[in-house]
Amino acid sequence: MSRRAPTLLTGDCPYLQKPHSIIAVYGETRTPNDSRPHYQVEEIECDYSGDCGLAKCPLAENAPKHPPGIGFS
Repeated sequence: MSRRAPTLLTGDCPYLQKPHSIIAVYGETRTPNDSRPHYQVEEIECDYSGDCGLAKCPLAENAPKHPPGIGFS
């Protein structure tokens, strides 16, 4: 079973035209022959996702490769 790590991300939202926070849910993935876990954003939770017309959330697109405090820098 892979681990999931919800993380609060904050940044400038072009839809709202102001700072906003989303929850990015990172999922752990494993690569064969690599003991280190890797993470990627699997889903996001945003209060405005139903109204936002953007194809991709810039906050999620610019998310760190690993959840803060987990993984490698």
